[in-house]
Amino acid sequence: MDPPPTCPDCPDRLLWKDTRGTGPGKPDSWFWFCTGCHRGYMPTPEQKLRFTCAA
Repeated sequence: MDPPPTCPDCPDRLLWKDTRGTGPGKPDSWFWFCTGCHRGYMPTPEQKLRFTCAA
């Protein structure tokens, strides 16, 4: 499994895939979250393809 990207503002921290807004019957609308600076980042189309789990 590929590691997630690092935070643009905290390069020593990996980003977490925040899936709180996803679930059965909902669109796949996750985003990246940094536990250092607490910012959220939209994934790129390439990251969406690479890090989205197929059902």
